[in-house]
Parts: sequence; C-alpha cells; structure tokens
Amino acid sequence: MTAFTSAAPIVRAAAYAFRPPRRTSVSQGAADSLVIRQPGGYSGPWSATETPYMIEPMDMLASRKHEAVCFVGPARSGKTLGLLDSWFARNVTSDPGDMLIIQMSQEKAREFSKIRIDRAIRNSPKLADLMSQRGHDDNTHDKLFKHGMWVKIGWPSATQLSSSDYRYVALTDYDRMPDNIDGEGPAYALGLKRTQTFLSRGMCMVESSPGREYTDPHWRPQTPHEAPPASGIVGIYNRSDRRRWYWQCPDCSEYFEAAPGLGLFSTLPAEAELMDMVRSAKLNDLADKHAVVVCPHCASIIEQRHKPHLNRIETARWVADGQTVNSDGEVLGEVPRSSIAGYWLGGVAAAYQKWDSLILRYLQGLRELALSGSDLTLKATINTDQGAPYLPRHLIADKEAGVQDRLEDLQQFHVPDDARFLVATVDIQGGQSGRFVVEVRAFGVHLESWLVDRYAIWVTERKGQAAKVDPAGYAEDWDLLNAKVVQATYKTNTGRELRVLRTAVDTGGEDGVSHNAYSWYRRLRKLGLSSRVLLVKGASYGVEKHATEKPVTKGNARLNNGKPMHDMAVWMVNTDYFKDIVAANLRRKVPGPGFFHAPRWAPQSYFEELRAEVRNASGKWQKIHARNEALDLWVYALAVCESLGCGPKGRMNWDNPPAWARPLPDNSELITTEERRAEQKARTTPAANTNEGGWDFERRT
Repeated sequence: MTAFTSAAPIVRAAAYAFRPPRRTSVSQGAADSLVIRQPGGYSGPWSATETPYMIEPMDMLASRKHEAVCFVGPARSGKTLGLLDSWFARNVTSDPGDMLIIQMSQEKAREFSKIRIDRAIRNSPKLADLMSQRGHDDNTHDKLFKHGMWVKIGWPSATQLSSSDYRYVALTDYDRMPDNIDGEGPAYALGLKRTQTFLSRGMCMVESSPGREYTDPHWRPQTPHEAPPASGIVGIYNRSDRRRWYWQCPDCSEYFEAAPGLGLFSTLPAEAELMDMVRSAKLNDLADKHAVVVCPHCASIIEQRHKPHLNRIETARWVADGQTVNSDGEVLGEVPRSSIAGYWLGGVAAAYQKWDSLILRYLQGLRELALSGSDLTLKATINTDQGAPYLPRHLIADKEAGVQDRLEDLQQFHVPDDARFLVATVDIQGGQSGRFVVEVRAFGVHLESWLVDRYAIWVTERKGQAAKVDPAGYAEDWDLLNAKVVQATYKTNTGRELRVLRTAVDTGGEDGVSHNAYSWYRRLRKLGLSSRVLLVKGASYGVEKHATEKPVTKGNARLNNGKPMHDMAVWMVNTDYFKDIVAANLRRKVPGPGFFHAPRWAPQSYFEELRAEVRNASGKWQKIHARNEALDLWVYALAVCESLGCGPKGRMNWDNPPAWARPLPDNSELITTEERRAEQKARTTPAANTNEGGWDFERRT
C-alpha cells in the first residue's frame, strides 16, 4: 500500500524525484536524522544514552502487529522527545507518510511547531534538505516536504480529528485534553480512526503523564501490571499488553519493578505518619534521608547515584503483564495479545528526576494538605513526578475500611446470642433483571450488627406456571414478601425463633413500583401486618431530618374539611447521612457500637456492593460500580432503627429497653415454631379489624 493519502502528494514526490532511503528503526532513524539545539541545554544528535527506556517504545512505533503505542510516564522523562520529535524525524527521513500531531490546545500546538518542529528542521541537515522551499508549504500548523509528506500540527477538536486520513497520528499530553471532543468521543478513538485506511502500516501514538483521578479506594490489581481504574491515558494502558520497566539489583542480581509511586522508597514512613511530621520537619533533610531504593529481594540499599546503572539497556528490561524475568535477564512467558503496545514508566526511573527531589515534592504536597487542606500540589506531584494516577485524599480513610480481612465463621439463618432484634430490608430491581433483593440484619446493643440472611426473589407463579418477578408490572408479585420476609423467623440458641421486627421496602425505581408498593401496603393492613412494614425512599442530599415521614394521598379522597385523605406514609431517608455511618462502621476494627460482624458465607459480590459508592469532596455519595444493593439495604436498616428510636443518635436506654430489644431469653419477638406456623396461617386471611396498622396523619403530626 502507498504511504500517501491522495494523488497530489504522489505527483509532488515525482516532481521532486525523491527516493526515500531504506527504512530504519525509529530509535536508529532518530539518531541518524535528529539534531537538537536547546538554548542553555543539550545540543547535538539525539541519543538514548540518558533515556534507554525509550528505545523499545520508540521502535514499537514501526510495529506491524500493533495499531497503537501507549506510553504513561512522568514529566521530564524524555518521552515527548523520544516518541514525538524522534518519530517525526524518522518518518520524514526514512518512511514518509502523512502525519497528524495533536497538542492539548491551539496555543500549545503553535508553541510546539515553533519551538520543537521548526528548530528540528533548522538544525537537522537531513530534515532541512527535505523541507519544501515553497513559502506556502511551511506555516505554523502545516509542514510539507519534498517527497510529498504532510505534517499537520493541530489541537483536539472534531474538525482536526475528522475526515482526513493519516498514516501516523500522535496525541501528546493526552490527559490534558477533554474526555469528549465536541461530543464526538475521546481523542484517542478519533485519532485511531484516521489511521485505519493504512491497515497494518498505520500507527497511533498516545503519551501522557496521568491526570485523571480514580475514586475506588478499595481497588486491588487483579494482575501484576494492572493500573488503577482511571480514565484517560491510564484507561488506554489498561487495554494494552501492560509493560513495566524492571531493574536488576546490583547485589543479588534479581529483577524488580521500577514501579510508579514511591513504593521502592520503603524507608519512607507511611503517609498518615508523615502528615504529622511534615508540619515541623526539615523537608529537605527528610527527603535526603529517605532517597534510597531498597531491593525487595535482598533489602540492599541502592543510592540515587546508581540510577544510570540501573537504567542501562544491557540489564534493564520491559516486561509485559504475565511475563517474568530471571536473574540472567531472560524475559519468560508470552506477551498478552492486544492491539495496543502499552508502557508505564514510574517516576523513580525518570532520567531527569532525582530521587531526593521526587520525595521532597511529595513532602511539600503533604505539608500543604496538612496546613491548608488543599491537595492540589500533592495531586500534581503524584501525577507528573511519580507518574501515577491520584486517589483523592478524602477517600484514603475508606481505603483501609475493608472487612474481608476479618471474616467470621457465622452461621447463615442463625441469630447470634448478642443480637436484640431483626430488621429485613428489600431493594427493588426492575427491567430484565426484575427481582426483590432481601437482606436480614441482626442488631445488638448500640447497633452492633450481624448479617443473618441475604437472597433474591426471582421467580413467582402465574396461572400455574413459573414466571419472572416483575415488581413494576405485576402488583400481585409483592405478596411474595408476606410469608418470605415480613413474617419470617430465624433460629436462636434459646430453642425458639426470632421474628423479623420491621421490614423496610424501597418504593423508588421504574414506573409502577410506587403504585404497586402502596397497593401491597393496603393489603397488608387488611392482613394485620402493616405495622411491621416501613415503606422507604431515598431523599435528596441535605434534607433537614435523617428519616422523616411523608404522607401518601389516597386517590381523590377528601376529609370533611376538604383536605386530602392520607392513609399511609413513606419514610424519606437521607441516604448520604446513613452512608457516612456505614462507612464509619466499616472502618471500625474491634467489636463495639456500630461494628459489623462480616460472615464468611457472604459471596465476594456482597462486599463489592458495600464498596460500590464513595463520598466525593462535596460530601455527596456517588456510584463507582453498578451494583450497590448491599449498601442501600444497610442504609434502609439504619433508617428502620431511626424510626424505632434506637438509631445512631437515638436515646434508647439499652439497660432498660423495650420488650422487643431485650436480650434473647426475654425478648418479646421470640416465638416457637408452632406459634409461627399458626400465626402465618392466620394471616393468610384479612384481619377482622381492617383499620389495624392504619395511618392517621393528623394524629402523627
């Protein structure tokens, strides 16, 4: 396939009678053609001496097996010079093809053209000789060469990234670009599309230091080289074959990863301890003291003067996810199949970043956070110096709030001896996955809690045939909750069973759920069961009360004074308030008020649901995973406790509680199996007093 996109470049190439030389690797082509002149800085041919880690990513730009190269790394690591300037020079002199370079803004595109491209052409004899001599072929955003190659220097906009075909596309400082370009999608997807006409000869390059936050404090890598769940450049890297830079220890000869972040500086105290130290410590002295890498294999101390030796191409290796490297430097294992060759370089390996400076900038960011509460400087140094995505510091407390390291061998369906009452909660799921998700939680003194049961009701029976539950479409499906949930009992060590004291049922969701929930509640009233049910609904953030009753109008019915008739209430729940309490309870490590006894029988998905939301900087909770039922159900259970007067701020006297909250041997909700069966049978027909459990709004207010 031709390297040109139209007939015009071919005509120009013929007119100039240019024959490109034999193709070379990108690194060799750059060494042969690119001369650097930086006022006050380095002047001379491009060389990989200081940045040997750039050679493989640069050469991968000529790959016919990959459609893209992704490079994540800190600022001042030489990545732009290697992947952009050098690639441009090699393409012009060795393998011509139209090229699009996208900078993060129009101003940066102009600056890059004047400072980098024009200087390269002016000071590199091979580039200067190939540059067209016609005035209109050389302007700020367009460069046309004698053999017909066109280089366009643009910025992220739908116009710049649409319509035209380019053999080469380079996206630089990617995380400083908008996530969505003029409503057309991310710049990477748009840029990659421009190269597809050239099939395996096309190449898209994207490079950046991380700039996007990730918000899951509980994230743990599933593979050795997986990056946190951030968008932008890190998200592209996670779709690649995930290569990391490995060093060989000078003492034991074993290899270890020059990982992003500060993990290799293992003498550095933990961040929580540093937050106290940085207020008064001499930061430069502290940085100097800990600016040493500790080999994770032999614990030998490696000083920063040895970094050039560690980075030598003769010993250091790029290792893909799933591969290993032995002490002889042999990389073992298969490279994962991916259309993207992905590289992630940590700041510890960056050629132009000293270790003491790396730590000092981190300590300065911590000091600003400790003194002013601002984490902007800390975020900047973690992104651009360490080459790592940022986890907002208000989420750090939740990072250690896992419960799976303290699971207990609790028995499902069994009430612990220290429990006082049971609360059932029901979350409504609609659509194709229509179901009732049910949780039963036992509460003890000061709301210490145990998960007793968790299940879903998926199937019902209609006209003698099994059918999927549809809470929005079929009002009768709600009656499944009567015996299964509202009248449920659970075994205790007393020889009797403990009844569910209250059942909270979510009334939000798709159209039809609220109406069917109200109809079900009215049927419960006729069965004498409505006093055991709370209808709940999430309220907006910042409501004055944490849980408050809202009357429900009974159709068009009116009282004698003309006011609407209310026959029930929905409890409006400030979910953000109760989620704060759940988060605090999860952080507690020893039994006591609010402590959660996590059962070993609960599946992994349950704990993922508990961590499905995080609190943002404004105090509002937001989803980071789709499934959050466990969190919502715990919130509803706390709302029930609030309604009973024993909530987190309730005035329950646990030494002299109501009969339903007494210790199990004396608890009023204990019944025998025979009593439970008789009660369930009796409740299958409407109660004689149809006003039982009725709701008198005038009286309650």
